[in-house]
Amino acid sequence: MSQEYGDHFDEFNEATLADAALRFENMLKKKEAPYFSEETFESLSEYYLLKGKFELAFKACKYGLKHYPNSLELMLNKVQLLINKFELEEANELLDHASIFHPSDNEIEYFRGVILIYTGENEKALELFNNLLILTEEKENILFQVGMANMNLGAFDEAVVAFKDAIEGGSRNEILFNELVYCYEIQGKAEEGIVFFQKLIDLDPYNHLAWFALGLSFNCLNLFEKAQEAFEFVVAISEDFSTGWYNLGLTFMNLESFEKAKEAFQNTLKYEEPNADVLTHLAASHEKLEEYGEAYKFYKEASTLDEFWDDAWYGMGSVLYEQEKYLESIHFVKKAIKLNDINADYWLLLGDNESKLGNVVSSGEAYYKAADLDPINPDIWLNWSLLYFENEEYHRAFEIVYEGIEELPEDADLYFRATVYLLYDSNFNEAYKYLQEGLILDYDKHVQLYEFFSNLDTLKALQRIIDQFRK
Repeated sequence: MSQEYGDHFDEFNEATLADAALRFENMLKKKEAPYFSEETFESLSEYYLLKGKFELAFKACKYGLKHYPNSLELMLNKVQLLINKFELEEANELLDHASIFHPSDNEIEYFRGVILIYTGENEKALELFNNLLILTEEKENILFQVGMANMNLGAFDEAVVAFKDAIEGGSRNEILFNELVYCYEIQGKAEEGIVFFQKLIDLDPYNHLAWFALGLSFNCLNLFEKAQEAFEFVVAISEDFSTGWYNLGLTFMNLESFEKAKEAFQNTLKYEEPNADVLTHLAASHEKLEEYGEAYKFYKEASTLDEFWDDAWYGMGSVLYEQEKYLESIHFVKKAIKLNDINADYWLLLGDNESKLGNVVSSGEAYYKAADLDPINPDIWLNWSLLYFENEEYHRAFEIVYEGIEELPEDADLYFRATVYLLYDSNFNEAYKYLQEGLILDYDKHVQLYEFFSNLDTLKALQRIIDQFRK
């Protein structure tokens, strides 16, 4: 199928294609009308598609079809590009034109099915693709689309069957492996996925995509050490597989191995063009290592590549906050919020900045918004309550933590913080109850209490109660 591209690469090696591409691009710069053989135009369009240079691929199709208006390969490559741009009506018109000259071509029907999926007509698409499965020997792409249509219909078991059939037929389509992992995950059957991918590895230990899917499946179950091992096999087998390095980096972040995460993200950028997502994660690894200058640089680079990438603006705000540059931080956090006002972390950081500047009202408003968006984040309740504690409004501080406890009744930190506020408010009996509950939930976390008291008598009294509880 045309989605795989490269049908004419046998006739043109990489060097020949690169030379033809250079001549083609020079002609465009000089505003000359490019002229090549039909096969060269077809190979050029596929070459650019593989490189992800879609505008040049489109131009190769456009000029090629001027000279060879009935070239099926050029028409189908252009259809693929039109589908990518969601120009579905024009894509259908081009398929109608192609079918006049190539009435029995299965690839034309294949792309009709793809368009049906894009327009939400999944049942019709399934009927079309199931007919194509009978008619064609090349089944991989059809099975992929059968899987996608079933996923859209919520029929995940059927999607799994289609994806597995394609993989067992020898597919090396990264997206297909990703979608199969997703199907297992959304059904809560990641363990079944692990068994399947392990069997593939047993049959072919050098199948880097099977190792990759295995790593993704382990990550679904928070088995990060096993995921790390799987992704390390991926990049050992296929060193230039950038997605393997990227996911290894994410796994190291989860394992809090930030130096190794940084190296993995750097390796990702060796094998793919820089993009905002990878740069943001690279910046985050630097930030975790307190390398704030480097972190800021990569966050800024990410925002330059994609000005709508709110994570990058938030990242710059976070780095500036850590450097106690609160006013500057607010500027960037507000940019992130403007792009995405439903991320509680952004409002939390805004609240923290405003609090540091003594802006009680602005800070409280930001914390309120954060708590409304994500009431099960204990940091929001802890930081919000601290705003009032520092202003000696102990009862109000306790009320906020109490709201947090209602949302998170198993969080020991909230009980210990409630203990602090109640002691400062001279409510000793209530403080004892919350202290006891915190010790039951997580005894070791009681050490945080000592940060709030400098009075030796108070510390001794607390220690006696804690020692009695331990005994």
